Amino acid sequence: MRRNYLLTALLTVATLLSTHVRAEVDPNFYVYLCIGQSNMEGQGEIEECDLSPNERFQMMSTLDCGTRKQGQWYHAVPPLARCNTNLCPADYFGRTMVDNLGEDKRVGVVVVAIGGIKIDLYDPDVWQSYVNSMTEGWQINSVNAYGGNPLKRLIECAKEAQKSGVIKGILLHQGESDAYNDAWLQSVKKVYENLLSELNLKAEDVPLIAGEVGGADQNGICSGANNTIDRLPRIIPTAHVVSSVGCTLQSDNLHFDSKGYRKLGRRYAKTMLQTMGIEADIDEDEVPQIDYSQPIDMTNRFTYCWNESESVTSENGVLVYKGVQWGGVACWLGSADWSEYAKLVFEFAEPTPIATQIFIQGNEDVKAWVNAGTESAECSFEGHDVSAVSQVALQAADAGIVKISRIYLLRQLSSDIHHTAMPGDEESREFLLNGQPAPQGYKGIIISKGKKVLRQ
Repeated sequence: MRRNYLLTALLTVATLLSTHVRAEVDPNFYVYLCIGQSNMEGQGEIEECDLSPNERFQMMSTLDCGTRKQGQWYHAVPPLARCNTNLCPADYFGRTMVDNLGEDKRVGVVVVAIGGIKIDLYDPDVWQSYVNSMTEGWQINSVNAYGGNPLKRLIECAKEAQKSGVIKGILLHQGESDAYNDAWLQSVKKVYENLLSELNLKAEDVPLIAGEVGGADQNGICSGANNTIDRLPRIIPTAHVVSSVGCTLQSDNLHFDSKGYRKLGRRYAKTMLQTMGIEADIDEDEVPQIDYSQPIDMTNRFTYCWNESESVTSENGVLVYKGVQWGGVACWLGSADWSEYAKLVFEFAEPTPIATQIFIQGNEDVKAWVNAGTESAECSFEGHDVSAVSQVALQAADAGIVKISRIYLLRQLSSDIHHTAMPGDEESREFLLNGQPAPQGYKGIIISKGKKVLRQ
């Protein structure tokens, strides 16, 4: 009798535990796996309008990157692949999906992509020999960032994603390297079917959406691959192809520019929505409005150090910089226009044990000294030319460990409007970019109701 009682109790506990686990899976959290080469990892400049996606759009980090940890979900602020990548099709795919699904729906992406690779990287039987044949250091480093086996990392993260959401599709952008014959079609079919098998998915529930490479209309140097890519639905009944016609390219005629990525990502979303029976009216060329009231977080873009003896890691959401004298933890920007910002702010998790210096490199170098024992520091741009910032760093005046909780940009009007607007009148007033009230009849760019508009 006692034995039966104990058995019943154990079964009850087991049932409760299993019910609890199942309850954590949100059927309204739609997850999409994104794989490919350089255009999927993202080569478009991350512009200001790209930095404030809907909170319902999330990304799972597939590796440790800045304060992001592998296997965890985050607000999908680009970059989505790795710390040193840029805007990619998944960015505007996710944003467009949440814009056209109910408010109760969330969208998550899991991105594993490496520039220049062939489809063989995702083939369970040949990936190892393919990796062994690589000779380019940058490519080998990218593979190593995924633990030496990007396919395994993708599957690991996908299984982790299944604990909180439901995989609804696979996005592919690959082919510049090898999509020129029927062998590529068969390889993609094998990769797709292997992912379905590994993750216990059904093809009819998880369509494959493949994007064309840069087209002939844009003088794309790999446009010939589209002849093969377009035939994919003949081999895979649940595959769909997204056109790249009109998606603009960078000067290399290979990678899409930011505008091109936005258009292509929206087309991925439109196609995915169609598979769900949703016909969405999507403006492919819309440039998102910028919310000028919000700071721009830069924390996860500080990814490298100036000296090999230095390091930057993440511990519990804090950047831990182990510096040497006159070394630096840095962020590469290329040529970013910061003219509309007022300052760059560092917030430290602990008072800094050493003196440091904020260093901004561009048309004009801008510096700000930070004393030891400081809890936060800022570098003002007033009177300086920051129209082409190439690199930003926090330099160490001596060897030591600096823990950084947040790095962000503040716009010029964020504090000025607060002081110049009359109480209760903020919504109706208009301001210049420097935060001062716009004169009556002024023509040019102004801030109206917190948004930048052109008054003519």
